[in-house]
Amino acid sequence: NVDQLKSYYIQEDLDLGKYTKVLVADLKVGYARVIAPPWYDDEDKGARKWQLTAKDVKFLRQSYREAMIEALEANDGYPVVEEGGTDVIIIDIEIVTLMPYARKGENVQVRGFGELVAQATIRDGATGELIAIFEGSQNVGSEYQQNTRLNAENDLRNLFDVWGARVRAVLDANR
Repeated sequence: NVDQLKSYYIQEDLDLGKYTKVLVADLKVGYARVIAPPWYDDEDKGARKWQLTAKDVKFLRQSYREAMIEALEANDGYPVVEEGGTDVIIIDIEIVTLMPYARKGENVQVRGFGELVAQATIRDGATGELIAIFEGSQNVGSEYQQNTRLNAENDLRNLFDVWGARVRAVLDANR
């Protein structure tokens, strides 16, 4: 179960029906802060113990992109394009913070991977005009599981699948 992102701005008289293609910008994770959960002692909260590696960033960007394209293009959906245009909507998502419930390699059971805060910005592909901004906290996974890289990656991929499905549902509702 994934919470909806809260809308902070939605353009007045928005007509999503005029958009037939989607530009999925790369997932922004470069400035994401990785936060230790509150149950760790201060000496275990150092930034070096909780940072994203280049492999982590690559996985996040690739999984996000694959999930979004899959959801958007399936069943006569919306072509994902590489540049803007008059009938293109731009989806730009940034992970602001990540809070894994355990450190990498730590042999513990956790309830999902953890939490993240994401911000989604939607723009017109021709003008760059801001259409909407959404932001909020998301639980990443909900099942109790062993803290492994595979489980964390599966939880994150499932979250990205949900994001893709939600974007698709909103576009379909305005077709």
